[in-house]
Amino acid sequence: MIHGILALLGVVLLALGIKLFISSREFVAKGIKTTATVIDNVGIESDDNKSVMYSPMLEYQVAGETKKYMPNMRANPPSYDIGEQVQIVYRPNNHQDVRILSYWGVYLGTIILLIFSLPILIIGAGYFLFKWGFI
Repeated sequence: MIHGILALLGVVLLALGIKLFISSREFVAKGIKTTATVIDNVGIESDDNKSVMYSPMLEYQVAGETKKYMPNMRANPPSYDIGEQVQIVYRPNNHQDVRILSYWGVYLGTIILLIFSLPILIIGAGYFLFKWGFI
């Protein structure tokens, strides 16, 4: 029973990972690419106030209007220097739906889903393959 649940969970997570990969590819293909400038590194304290992580504040132009965006990524030391130029992509109909054009900026969700789905799927399906004599 547990192996069946694991196999099913692995298939569902794999399907979600593939769907998110396709969605990310479409986002990059159909989105508007531009350059943003890092205007600040915003310090965000941990819940226990023992460490500070930094998130870049990006500024970019849309039809002559200045927009700001702070991604949900944090690092210590800061990932970007103030004044650094960063390539971004955003949806034409939603200027606040922004992603940094980098491997991790575009595919992080896909990678996380695949990291969890593949071992679960291999364990769950491997049991049935062994039980049926394929391996």
